[in-house]
Amino acid sequence: MRRLRRRDDVDVMDQMQKMFEEMQQIGRNIVPGGHVPIDIREEDGEIVVSADMPGIEKDEISLTADEKRLKITAEGKEEIKEENEKYIRKERNRRMYSRTIEWPRKVNADTIEASYEDGVLQIKAETEGSEGRDIEIN
Repeated sequence: MRRLRRRDDVDVMDQMQKMFEEMQQIGRNIVPGGHVPIDIREEDGEIVVSADMPGIEKDEISLTADEKRLKITAEGKEEIKEENEKYIRKERNRRMYSRTIEWPRKVNADTIEASYEDGVLQIKAETEGSEGRDIEIN
């Protein structure tokens, strides 16, 4: 009896590798330490960046920006303590986010503004260039 061999082994391995990489990317957005999921859009001469940062307080976020890039970092801590007649449970959770993006076009760093509400960080900047600075979150 003759043994058959698949000739598409490489294709199957490529598909498995791609699926593995996609699962890792999904995990980065869910697991603490992952990237900050963002949306970037342009409206009325401004570039608007929206970042989802659930469970993070405003004072735990740090923004640095210049005319070419924006860096978002945050570290949040949470402690859960639950006591019952039969058991005591105490968990600590630490969330760290970090993301650096290139502006789609040069922005004026003096016009960059940030606000944070309901777990969503929003950064707006007018296009054109200038010097970098730290950004205060409203």
